[in-house]
Amino acid sequence: MKRQPNDKNELFVPSVTSPFTLIVNEGTALIHNHDAPTREQYKNLLMRPVKSVTFAKNLKDVLDNIDALCNRSVDLLVVVTFIGDTRNIITRIGRALTCRSFEVTDGSTDNTVSLILWDKDWVERSALWEPKQTILFLVDVRIAYDEYKKKMALSISRRTLITECPDVPQAASIISAIQHYDPDSICSDSFTIPNPNTITTVMTIQQITEKLQKNSNMEGERFQFATIVKASVTEMNLDGLLKDLISIKCALCKKIVPDVKESCMNLNCPSGNGIQAPLNTVKFNIKINLKDDTGYLIGCRLTGDIAERVVGCTVDEFKAMTVEERAKLKWSYLLEECNIRLHIIGSTSAFPYVLYNILSIQHCLDEATEQLMLEV
Repeated sequence: MKRQPNDKNELFVPSVTSPFTLIVNEGTALIHNHDAPTREQYKNLLMRPVKSVTFAKNLKDVLDNIDALCNRSVDLLVVVTFIGDTRNIITRIGRALTCRSFEVTDGSTDNTVSLILWDKDWVERSALWEPKQTILFLVDVRIAYDEYKKKMALSISRRTLITECPDVPQAASIISAIQHYDPDSICSDSFTIPNPNTITTVMTIQQITEKLQKNSNMEGERFQFATIVKASVTEMNLDGLLKDLISIKCALCKKIVPDVKESCMNLNCPSGNGIQAPLNTVKFNIKINLKDDTGYLIGCRLTGDIAERVVGCTVDEFKAMTVEERAKLKWSYLLEECNIRLHIIGSTSAFPYVLYNILSIQHCLDEATEQLMLEV
């Protein structure tokens, strides 16, 4: 049917050049997957922008006019510079969500801008994106200003369309313009976890220490970087007390839940004041020490979903293990040389401690075998 300019529904659908709209009613319409021989020729359409890229704004203009453009929608052609790992979040009303954080730029400015995807399909699809390689044409992306972080951010709305690696000449220009960016650039939000698959820089423990010392007097945001270190695990408290290994937090207010309590003690929280049943998250909080030929890293943290992937079991499965089974799990890593991907957050006057967050641990022999199989 033909689109009507004054239709209120137009506020909630993407703006495209087509004068027509296709309405699919659940229960009465049927959509088939097109698997005919002509399927491949239609795939190219996925890289064709639905609007002209020529009229897209650049990030410098947006940043310079943030007051005028805030809460408005614009078109942007950008390249991904940082890809975060997926995060599972429980909202204050108890709803479970999955998201992934990114940072993007376009070469018109040295600044990067944050982008968060909440749609499940896009979160999964974005796992294939590559820093400094994946171009995105964002149509009707909303300009927002994060009052807490004092920064501009990009927000996806119902009107937003994303074209991956659009087939336009401007894409090559943007790729060329951002080649000076740090290949292991980290999101400016220190709470955003990098995707370990995008980390390529290898460092020794001594080099990590020297880099932290060199940037120890930075003001403002905490200095952070990601790296791979080849080291041996000298300590892993998997056979320690459960209260030292597992943390319990209220899913609504994120406060710690004491061991002897069922809910948090926050009277402003629906769980804490008894308005609703307790809703808690239970996660690993494992401490690990590392050693290589140049030094030691003490008190590295292995937490949450990442810890479950490394130890190969859930918290509940771990709690059901015997002491002997936990010790066996510990010795599968202890004194073994591993490739360990780290997200390191430096200290400041307000936060005097360095955080060494482990993103993945893989035995060197296993990773070498995996790489050999890929080459074959």
